[in-house]
Amino acid sequence: MAGAEVMLQCKSRTSNEVVYTKKGKTDATGAYTIYVDEDHADEVCSAKLVSSPHPECREMTPGRDEALVILTRYNGIASDDRFANAMGFMSQDVAAGCAEVLKQYQEFDNEN
Repeated sequence: MAGAEVMLQCKSRTSNEVVYTKKGKTDATGAYTIYVDEDHADEVCSAKLVSSPHPECREMTPGRDEALVILTRYNGIASDDRFANAMGFMSQDVAAGCAEVLKQYQEFDNEN
């Protein structure tokens, strides 16, 4: 989804206080890049969804609205590039065929 706003947020491990934030936007492919020059070894950092540009798809998917990101060079990773897990928004409209897929899963669960 192009134009979704994302934010990188780092919190202190000891006080849980927000010590760093930086925002970015997704491109036409839904990817985003946020450049960070500092090392955040003593902090817990996450990429978070902030907002969606689509009125029909604004609700953040529970459990997929945030992704942990390790921002230090002192962890054995040779590259400076870091990748966050996929995050996403939910549509207000139910996709065609969704009921059939859910029914198949229910039948599978009942068999086991």
